[in-house]
Amino acid sequence: MPLVALGLGGLIDATRADLGVGVAWESIYRVRPRVALNCDACGESMHAKVSTLGLRFFAHDAARPDCPLTGETANHRLLKSAIAAAVRQAGWIAALEAKGPQSRWRADVLATSPDGARRVAWEAQLARQHDDDTLSRTERYAGDGVEVVWVFDRPTGSAAPAVTVQIEQTSIHVAGPLARLHIERCDPRSCSRYLDLPVPPPCPGHERWETVTFGLDAFVAFVCQAAAVWVRLPAGATIRQSPRIGSAARWWWTSPAYLQWAEAVREAQRATDAEVVGERSALEQARQVAQQHRAQEAERHARRIAALMSRQDRLTPLVIQRVAAEAGTRPWHLPADFEHAMGVSVIANHRVVAVVCPIASRITGEVADRLLSVTVYVASERERRAVAAGCHSEQRIVVPTTGDSP
Repeated sequence: MPLVALGLGGLIDATRADLGVGVAWESIYRVRPRVALNCDACGESMHAKVSTLGLRFFAHDAARPDCPLTGETANHRLLKSAIAAAVRQAGWIAALEAKGPQSRWRADVLATSPDGARRVAWEAQLARQHDDDTLSRTERYAGDGVEVVWVFDRPTGSAAPAVTVQIEQTSIHVAGPLARLHIERCDPRSCSRYLDLPVPPPCPGHERWETVTFGLDAFVAFVCQAAAVWVRLPAGATIRQSPRIGSAARWWWTSPAYLQWAEAVREAQRATDAEVVGERSALEQARQVAQQHRAQEAERHARRIAALMSRQDRLTPLVIQRVAAEAGTRPWHLPADFEHAMGVSVIANHRVVAVVCPIASRITGEVADRLLSVTVYVASERERRAVAAGCHSEQRIVVPTTGDSP
């Protein structure tokens, strides 16, 4: 059911106090004789009516299924009326069922700025409509320099400027997609962008987008004031999707100030990243050098172990032979005995009597005490001096090729 009709020499708007023609509603509603009213779309006769909720509108005197304004639901009328009221409250001019040039389009509510510089068509689309139809109708508006906002009662994945509303008895809320920006600055020591730096720079900030809900009046005012724009959020921006909006939402209404703020933060991030490039490069070089040193040290350690085992393998048979001759029994040996500094312990008559090539750096005070009761065998004078440095002065250390050393 339409909210406008032709009569009294002009277009009568049921949503306006003076009906747009300077008369009161009571002058056309239930009066005799009837005021001649006609449909602006099909030209047929109409009469004024009031819904059970008190909403004023016009109805055809006879059913007109072919009229483009036929079939509007109560919620559709309520939504159009609320949009028109919000446009006027924002200081703009609202025209219902406004037609474009050559009737290329008909806007549910056409909002025009006081200076006439901007026009915004508001389309209350509560019936299902294919995304392709939404986009093609949006392009028709754009061709005549008219912006458009589609108002749906269910989520849509269309790229056309649109919102989803929740219509209640006393209010209409815009559930989305509306995005608000928060910038969080964390402790530099825990900033995820610079955890690899020993002395991180101040955190330039992290974008945190969240969904918000506004009343219809507030949202309409935002659009009229250009304080809300329809954009695809910057690459990399993430936002927690709301079930009321739908997971397909990629375009959002947000403030131009938020977009500028987000760009300023990203610029600060780029500048900070550029500053730390040299530090990261130096750290990487230091890591590579340290890695090389570790690899070299591991290689040297492996060579030392191999040389130790070679000396132990060479000396152990000789020591076993000597111990066997002295003890009169066949001894046995324990390789890499950690109690004797990883030397080879030679055991005869149930006790350790000799240790072959212990590691000098592993001789602690406790190990030195244990070694006092045994003879230590080493492969060279150099090794003897190294082992003796960790032992007691009375320790018996033997270099088999040169004889016993006190």
